Amino acid sequence: MLRHALSLSRAVASVPCPHPRPPLLRCCHCPVSPPSAAPEPPQDLAVPNAAWSDTMRRHYGHLEAIKGWTRLPSFRRAQHHFPGAAGTSGDTRLFPRAIEGPGDGFEYVMFLSVPSRRLRCLCQPGPFLEGHPGLTHGGALATLIDSSLGTLALAVAGRVVTANLSIDYVLPVPLGTVVLVDAHLERQEGRKVFLECHLRSADGDTLHARATGLFIRLDPPKDEAREGGVGDQ
Repeated sequence: MLRHALSLSRAVASVPCPHPRPPLLRCCHCPVSPPSAAPEPPQDLAVPNAAWSDTMRRHYGHLEAIKGWTRLPSFRRAQHHFPGAAGTSGDTRLFPRAIEGPGDGFEYVMFLSVPSRRLRCLCQPGPFLEGHPGLTHGGALATLIDSSLGTLALAVAGRVVTANLSIDYVLPVPLGTVVLVDAHLERQEGRKVFLECHLRSADGDTLHARATGLFIRLDPPKDEAREGGVGDQ
């Protein structure tokens, strides 16, 4: 009986898994591959690719040419944005970059002007973001707005979390069209950071949504505070 069980286990182990799964969801009998020796280099996705429309490319070139604005790289993995932060080990993803296929989800690029406390985000929503047939899901637009306001809050105030996000949806956004989020800092009150933005068509003629956000600046980590980190203003 024991010999038969050992033979059966060897036979099962030699059969490849018929349903490949992500690394963290392997079948119990599948061998675990050793971790890669070298980390995957960051990939900047905030650059033109084959899925970008002519409109997206044209407005990208216009924003890139404006002096005083900096294009922000957009890496897929969260630890490239927040090195050393808790919970960013392994195959973590920034939510807007979780969809692999170019053009399938959020195709976006952000431009930041710290002196003017403003951020502009150009986006072309793909078919995986569909809500009503042919239209971008309202939750996807909320993600775009939250990411834009949050990035600006990080730039002007340091580590923050979203406390409140209020959105007025004005007109739906057809899939594949190009929209522009224009965000700015409204005011700061201690640890509270107030921002607002408008989401318009790339040419600025059509208002699709307006939003306000409240972000709370987090206390610096203890080791940073001991080294003279920034405290409350």
